[in-house]
Amino acid sequence: MHPVMIIFELALLVIGALFLVRSLTPIKRLILELPDGNLKKRWKVLSVLILFFIICYFVFGYNLWLMREELSVLSIVISVMLLLEGIFAYVVGQLALQTTNDVKDIAILQHESITDALTGLKNRRYFDQRICEEVALSKRYKLPLTLILLDVDYFKKINDTYGHTVGDEVLTNLSKLVLEVVRDSDIVARYGGEEIAIITPNTSKAEAELLAERLRGKVEKTTVAMVGATQEIVQVTVSLGICSLSPVITDKEALLEESDQALYLAKKYGRNRVVVSNW
Repeated sequence: MHPVMIIFELALLVIGALFLVRSLTPIKRLILELPDGNLKKRWKVLSVLILFFIICYFVFGYNLWLMREELSVLSIVISVMLLLEGIFAYVVGQLALQTTNDVKDIAILQHESITDALTGLKNRRYFDQRICEEVALSKRYKLPLTLILLDVDYFKKINDTYGHTVGDEVLTNLSKLVLEVVRDSDIVARYGGEEIAIITPNTSKAEAELLAERLRGKVEKTTVAMVGATQEIVQVTVSLGICSLSPVITDKEALLEESDQALYLAKKYGRNRVVVSNW
């Protein structure tokens, strides 16, 4: 075969091998970003196969050079196919990495859409969605469901005395405290202003009352902010209202209304207390 054709075939193989090598970069990044699991293992296997193919490219190229006097059109076709395979592997690696990044971006946007920016708790939109789901599940499987509404006592006075920055700090630290006390199965959301809602699935009214009392006591004993150069300690108390689904309280609206009424009574009776709905 003409020397030019041999060089052409070898060039095709080298370019194909380079594409395979380049495909390892996005695949490596993809493997690092993926969580442990079967998908990560599959990409690791693919990266090993690509390394094997790279070795095969150079072995084929070496044999191509040794048999340069006996080469045919078939060898050119094989070289072209190998080049296309290298390009294909590179494109797949790039697309996989881009898809992973897009999925991550979507996950971040979804998280931000259901998260309160100040406190890091779930927001009202998420709460409205989940309370409907939990009520439906509770009624379908005849499981208890209890809602706790929490409100910071004299929060307006805190804002007026120390400013809204301190008020924000109080809400942020209080939210962290709530998350420390509740269980993993509980759903905590900023309901509005200084109010926090806690959905407690598969929880009776008595169990929710114990949880609320534990939370109230911990807040009462905790410093939630320190102000100015003097580091003046800011402590708050909270009032909590509780209501459960029952033969009388059968839907989301009634559950919210009775929990809010119980919270109102907790405020009325002197604050820093837990009131349980009679229904």
